[in-house]
Amino acid sequence: MARFEKYHPIMTAHYTLDWLTAFKVKEINALRQDATVAQAMHRPADVHLTDTVEYVSHEMLQIMSDKKLVWGIQERSNQTFLGIFVFQNFDKAANSAEVQYELLPQFQQQGIMSEILQHMTRFAFDELHLAQLQAVIYQDQPGADAVLKNAGFHVREDLTVLDHDPSVSPDKFVVYTLEQSGPAGK
Repeated sequence: MARFEKYHPIMTAHYTLDWLTAFKVKEINALRQDATVAQAMHRPADVHLTDTVEYVSHEMLQIMSDKKLVWGIQERSNQTFLGIFVFQNFDKAANSAEVQYELLPQFQQQGIMSEILQHMTRFAFDELHLAQLQAVIYQDQPGADAVLKNAGFHVREDLTVLDHDPSVSPDKFVVYTLEQSGPAGK
């Protein structure tokens, strides 16, 4: 796999995905401090702008260390920051990665993530040459369930979540996978 730092910006029909440093910290902070999003993602909400600065710095370090790919999502027509899209937990042996995303509440259930997820799954298979994508969500995220299924992901009852929040019982997670169709790792 090539160095991660070259994978930006990425453009879909209506959206641009770029490094978090391409956005104003205040825009990212609106997402990171949103209590609804934080609760849905089972993460603490950022309290201060400095919390978001630390988050952006950490995520950019992960990108430059080839451990994670994290993009901010922007609507191209009006330059509005919408959310974040992530490929993480890369597994070289399984040739797979995990998908994660967050959208500000006012942009949810509008088809935005469907377009982005369709584009980014093709990117993962065609550009990153992955054989499989996984998504791990909490059982209380029905919106994410619908988006993942619409993108072709399937529930995997046989997989157990071992590397997520240890304070949450593994049976509270649902694992989805999407396999590369055709020869893996072109």
